[in-house]
Amino acid sequence: MKKNAIRFGRPAPRKTTTTKEPFSVTIERLSHDGRGVARLNGKTVFIDGVLPDERITAKITQTHKRHDEAELISIEQRSASRIEPTCRHYNDCGGCQLQHLAADEQIRYKESNVLSQLKRMSSITPLQVEAPILSEAFNYRRSARIGLNVLQRNDEVMVGFRRKKSNKLLSITQCPVIQDSAGNIFTALQTGLSSMENPKQLTHAELQIGDAGLSLTLRCKGGLKSNDKHALITWANQQSLNLSIQTDTQSIVLAQHHEDYYELFDGKLRLDFTSGDFLQINPRLNAKMIDQAINWLTLERADNVLDLFCGLGNFTLPIATRVNSVVGVEGIENMVERATHNADRNHISNANFYRADLSKDLSTHPWFTESFNKIILDPPRTGAYELLQQLPTTASHILYISCEPSALARDAELLLQKGYSLTRFGVMDMFPQTNHVESMALFENTHKSKKTI
Repeated sequence: MKKNAIRFGRPAPRKTTTTKEPFSVTIERLSHDGRGVARLNGKTVFIDGVLPDERITAKITQTHKRHDEAELISIEQRSASRIEPTCRHYNDCGGCQLQHLAADEQIRYKESNVLSQLKRMSSITPLQVEAPILSEAFNYRRSARIGLNVLQRNDEVMVGFRRKKSNKLLSITQCPVIQDSAGNIFTALQTGLSSMENPKQLTHAELQIGDAGLSLTLRCKGGLKSNDKHALITWANQQSLNLSIQTDTQSIVLAQHHEDYYELFDGKLRLDFTSGDFLQINPRLNAKMIDQAINWLTLERADNVLDLFCGLGNFTLPIATRVNSVVGVEGIENMVERATHNADRNHISNANFYRADLSKDLSTHPWFTESFNKIILDPPRTGAYELLQQLPTTASHILYISCEPSALARDAELLLQKGYSLTRFGVMDMFPQTNHVESMALFENTHKSKKTI
């Protein structure tokens, strides 16, 4: 019998077809990533930029075994929820996916998306679905990664975001989802980098907007010559912003015009951060989210709380002002140091912070043997399955902040197996105009509400 030949190297590329005739279909729904879903000759087709119930004409661009991808040609029957995108770059930029959908319909779609994944993947329906926490549609984002490039043909500096379905950079002049205080950052960066002798050393910029002003970190492939450093310092001083250079081995501060921090509870709490720290990108919604978390956990003065994936103390410190004690655990040592600093700055003595890889065995960590009756966790997109497998089942409340519906569905199923019920659920509009969705889920063990772990 003839054996199949062994194939070396990379997998064969996806089959691309651009010669098929245009076709007309009616869009049935939106997928989890915001694409329209239709059926053509019994096969699922995904199409960008369309909405449910729209009749459209499209053409196939890529074929796969179980589905195809198509490109929109025209819309014959428009949805009543379709609006004109605000951003001039929307059709080309890969940053937003839903600007053509009205804001109130965006949040309904996101809520339906998470609930359907909970039902489909884990057969879970929350006992109570709360009203979404809403956000302004634009002017909300306080952090962003900005791409940098230099064109070979004319040495022009490009500043912007990646194009849709591409690694190529799109030069942009303004982003309406970024806070207005950084509205001119793209043209300003283009001017500043153009004054350098060798801007090709820079690959991207990390923008962070604190309550006192803007901070930029420029990622550098190697060292910068002194002339380029001086050019950047001059530019940063003109812009009155903080500027740092990050290489593979060190971080160098070139200009410091203000402290990096944000405040909570009308200035009653102040959280300092530095370049590279994770920040909840939507500050106004973040404040609402913290308020809801405190409310759903029904915090009392006698509570001992465990905050997992605590970052720089965004949930930990507000919770500490209402309970007996709180322990925050984070995987990055610098963030643990920052959280400890923030506790000291705010004169909070009942919060302690530890570093731990929360995907590994935790039994040897001293905090793991302490008694906690309520738990809050805000994991990354990969979720917290390994962590939840280890946690004892005697906490009365577990509050799960999710940024990935599929991970929440998987982890929720594990918590139900451990004896918890999903009693309250709600989505939060942390990322308007995008297909990303943040949600909050409260799991309760009513039989053990008075016990601790």
